[in-house]
Amino acid sequence: MQRILLFVFASLVTGALFAGVAPATAQEPPALSYPADCAIGRGCWILSHVDLDSGPAYRDHRCGPRTYAGHKGTDIALIDPAAMATNVTVRAAADGTVLGVRDGEPDNRMDRETAFTEGKECGNGVRIDHGGGWATQYCHLKRGSIAVRAGQRIAAGAPLGAIGNSGASETPHLHFQLEKDGTVLDPFLGRSAANTETGPAACQVGAPLWTDTALAAFGEYAPSFIRHAGFAPGPLKVRDAQANPAPDTLPRNAPALIFYTTIYGVPAGSVLALRIAGPDGKVFVEDTFPMPETKARQFNFIGRKTPPGGWPAGQYTGIVTLTAPEGTISRSAVVTVR
Repeated sequence: MQRILLFVFASLVTGALFAGVAPATAQEPPALSYPADCAIGRGCWILSHVDLDSGPAYRDHRCGPRTYAGHKGTDIALIDPAAMATNVTVRAAADGTVLGVRDGEPDNRMDRETAFTEGKECGNGVRIDHGGGWATQYCHLKRGSIAVRAGQRIAAGAPLGAIGNSGASETPHLHFQLEKDGTVLDPFLGRSAANTETGPAACQVGAPLWTDTALAAFGEYAPSFIRHAGFAPGPLKVRDAQANPAPDTLPRNAPALIFYTTIYGVPAGSVLALRIAGPDGKVFVEDTFPMPETKARQFNFIGRKTPPGGWPAGQYTGIVTLTAPEGTISRSAVVTVR
């Protein structure tokens, strides 16, 4: 079993980039529009929410695992990383004044470890002042896509750039960050990790700052998301799954037959099960993985070395099932061996 627990994306951009522009004046919190041209489940998926636990643990706005310790934004990622080439537009969530921009940082390749300049974790980004101490920040934009300039007044929905993979990012996504007087807030509840509510519903205290249209674009909350399920000809790491689509076919003499999965948001007490069935429909390899702790991301695979003479030709099916306290989700994948 291979396991990677957490990964880090951007928090704040600091320095001269966002300095020198006087803030606008307003008092009410902004009504936030959906900030990208791809709805969840239709071109994009939720990578991470804001962490509302002020301690070493982590929890999202529904007290769930779709975040990681200290995460300060809502991450909207491309389902197909190759779609980054089509320039998926990032848009201003509310009216405001552009405080600063950064462009020129390279987009990370998907087939290597993330590399970025210290202090530029946000990569290419835009920061907007909405008045009254409210500000939004848009990180990891595509190099060369920034469409606004510092000091510019813009309206909600104005194009800012395109979803990219710059800065501390390992898959193309938008890191959207909301602040009030410098404190990061969760836009689904309008509150920060510093709030002291306790009890089972503590994470759900508050009200969304998103518009109804934005909430519809986000869709229903899901505590867990099966990002990858596919076959490979040998052992692999999570970055291999991110960089390369699972093949539709494999040769009979491939070194091995591996079925893998990546799941985002695994609640404590869950059980992950993987199995592979051959062309005859019989399961010939399976394993289960108890999850006693909450995981922001979980990567596992099972498989066997290729037998002498190669694999029997035909269709092989892999099934991943996550049985969690909140319910069960599953996903299957097929590969043709020839």
